[in-house]
Amino acid sequence: MSRVPSYEEVQQIQSAADVAGRKNWIGATVFTYQWWILVGLAVIPIIIWWRFVDRKKFFEILTYGLLVALVSGLLDAIGVETDAWDYKYDLVPLLDVFIVYDVSVLPVAYMAVYQYCQTWRSFAIANLIVAFVFSFISEPLLIWLDIYHPASWKHIYSFPGYFMLAVLLRWVMDLLKRKSLV
Repeated sequence: MSRVPSYEEVQQIQSAADVAGRKNWIGATVFTYQWWILVGLAVIPIIIWWRFVDRKKFFEILTYGLLVALVSGLLDAIGVETDAWDYKYDLVPLLDVFIVYDVSVLPVAYMAVYQYCQTWRSFAIANLIVAFVFSFISEPLLIWLDIYHPASWKHIYSFPGYFMLAVLLRWVMDLLKRKSLV
């Protein structure tokens, strides 16, 4: 039977891995073309969103986007922690999640659909398209760019996740809007 490592041993290993990760980021990630792509993906969607967001529904749309960022960040952390996937390049060396997608790309895409698709039918159809694009175009592109590395994960697994994220959070927003009017 193998020995269970102590909490202190685990912390020491994690600390050494964190130091190595930061050194790798400084020496092999920052200012690479992949890193610059991440900078663009972090900034450009926010600028576009800011230009086109409906100011009358700003708080509602932003709340939806923040919920998307929160849930996608949590799911991403679970995926990385369980070794389902990993990222070779990070915008910043502080988090294991794909922060660029979790707080910029995904929320902006979902907020655009939320803003422009008023009926559940149009919302669902648009998010099926978004889920397809993220699962079968974006993920393979990120693999080709050597940014994203699925281990036990397949693109087909992402498709229902992307779709259900949008639908579940719209349902939550509808519930919150109804409760706030009472």
